[in-house]
Amino acid sequence: MLLGTASRLSGRVVPFVRERGVVSVLTSCVLWVGQWLLGRPRAGRPTTRTFAYAGRRVPYVHERYNYTWLNERAVELALAGEQLDAHAADRVLEVGHVLGHYRPVDHLVVDKYEQADRVLNVDVADLALDERFDLVLAVSTLEHVGLDEDVQDPDKPGRALRTLTSLLAPGGTLWLTVPVGYNPALERELREGSHPVASLRALRRDRWRNTWREVPVAEVWEVAYDRLLYTAHGLVVAEIRPDGAR
Repeated sequence: MLLGTASRLSGRVVPFVRERGVVSVLTSCVLWVGQWLLGRPRAGRPTTRTFAYAGRRVPYVHERYNYTWLNERAVELALAGEQLDAHAADRVLEVGHVLGHYRPVDHLVVDKYEQADRVLNVDVADLALDERFDLVLAVSTLEHVGLDEDVQDPDKPGRALRTLTSLLAPGGTLWLTVPVGYNPALERELREGSHPVASLRALRRDRWRNTWREVPVAEVWEVAYDRLLYTAHGLVVAEIRPDGAR
């Protein structure tokens, strides 16, 4: 078992060593472990740390599941939680079983793979529902569509966005976060005006710490995704409405 684990780790790390160099990879890994050790005892406790977004201060999310203090979950969960709270009495659909790991939820969830109560195991691009929703949420989920699948399809993210937009009730919003640098096809759909985007904002991560600041969207499109540590350094927050209303 230990040999198998070592082999998998080696197979994962070696390509990054060749690409970035030993010093860069070791530095990244040591910092990750150090920040994980420092943050773990405080997981699940209220935090006073905040980030600026849309003219207000928002508390980071510091939870043990997926080690949110190390990645983009720290900010996107906070913002998604605000959306969910604002639509507490509305019809909500979540794409990807994410929020249920951090808070009680009773809305419908669509997730192709994960099995849980009130989760439909359906491909989001093929989703057909009679109900219409006031809020459709997708927290770092749609970047996997058409990419992390047996058959890759760069047109599939666009189809998924159109499908979800069609499920919105009048005045409804499709709210999504996208880690920059992960799926160029999805980013292209948002950049080129292929959908009625009402709002597009961006956050950028500090290179060495998991602190985030809001920046103009143009500053994040070329930011690379860290595939060694599965961490975004740029995050786009988009709101899509059928009528494009802001």
